[in-house]
Amino acid sequence: MANQKNAQELLKWGLQHTPDNGVDGSASVAQISADIEAGRRPDLSDPRLYEAIMGKSEAQMMQEELAVALDATRPLDDRCTALDNFEMLIETIDNANNITSMKMWTPLVELLSASEPRIQTAAAWIVGTAVQNNDKGQVAILAFSPLAPLLDLLRSDDTQTRSKAMYALSGLLKHNPAAVKQFQDMDGWSRLRGALLDPNITLRRKTAFLINTLLFQDPNVPGSSSRAANRSAEATTASTRSSTSTALTTTAVAPASSATAVAPSSSDPRGPGPAPLERGPETMLTGVAHPDVAVAVLESGLLRTLLSSLLPAGAAGVDDDDLPPAAGPDGDIEARADLDFAEKATRAILTFTAKLDDGQPGRTAVGLDDGIVRLLAALAADLRGAPLDPNAGFKARWDELSIERDAFEAFDSRVSTWTAA
Repeated sequence: MANQKNAQELLKWGLQHTPDNGVDGSASVAQISADIEAGRRPDLSDPRLYEAIMGKSEAQMMQEELAVALDATRPLDDRCTALDNFEMLIETIDNANNITSMKMWTPLVELLSASEPRIQTAAAWIVGTAVQNNDKGQVAILAFSPLAPLLDLLRSDDTQTRSKAMYALSGLLKHNPAAVKQFQDMDGWSRLRGALLDPNITLRRKTAFLINTLLFQDPNVPGSSSRAANRSAEATTASTRSSTSTALTTTAVAPASSATAVAPSSSDPRGPGPAPLERGPETMLTGVAHPDVAVAVLESGLLRTLLSSLLPAGAAGVDDDDLPPAAGPDGDIEARADLDFAEKATRAILTFTAKLDDGQPGRTAVGLDDGIVRLLAALAADLRGAPLDPNAGFKARWDELSIERDAFEAFDSRVSTWTAA
């Protein structure tokens, strides 16, 4: 069947690129297709003919590139080139989802633990590209346990490997409660804290951005009962599944229509038809409650590390032991002087505090101790103060970091309340 389909496509291509001689092209295709099916044109049944003219399918190219990458007898450069080619092929979401149907996740995840850093880097890049903005891919890959090797790669001696591992983690954890739960169970928060101390400032930026993303997407009220959150998630999932089942049953007699959420109004039978049912992302249908990210960020020490990264030595509440090492290959880049990192880290802290109630209950809900409150107060004072670059025309440090005035003032007010309590 595949050979016949290829031959028909080849015939159509040939007729489309042949000067018009008055012959009915559709009739010619139909006649020759019938001849092929009847076995009268074996010359056109050879799949190599189609491949030679039309080229290989992308699925076939994916298979071939992966085969080269997995062949340990091939030169390392060839294997890395094959993985680069594979990554380009899966930039389209259809090809990315074909990884699952073509059973490629197992070998790809195994490559994350390869002995060669270049192979590890390329494999992490593929994982990150495949799951980026792809809820189906995010769910599918979890069955192959990618988080453990990705977290291990954050401790690699190779800078590029660590960077691509963070890229893959960011894509995998985005709006994916099941992945965040596995990440938390594997002590992923402590690995992020280690990444905030990495010599590479780019990795620190990516880490701060990921922390802010995870805080922002977390639907929990910080410090609320995890049992209540679990009940809520289970009820939501059950309701979604029930609605889906009902809709599918209702429309089973109308195969031309997809599942529907509402029926046409009886008062206007000529009105528009039913609207398609919104299932939502696959990542939100797993029945797993999202872990409390704010509590995890506090208990893991991530919040303290973020705060210490933004404050100068000698600031109120800052111990020398809390200060992270300088970044850069020569250890001469102060993290707070890097505006990109400082903005991302500050936004993560503002997102954390914005999730809490303004008064004392918000502080006690997650257990903010006096030391953390002093660090928050020191950051508020630093943001109110002069910018690091006095000649850039900024009003204050918060302005230098592109923080919105309203966001800073809300943070400042909240911290003042906690300090006075």
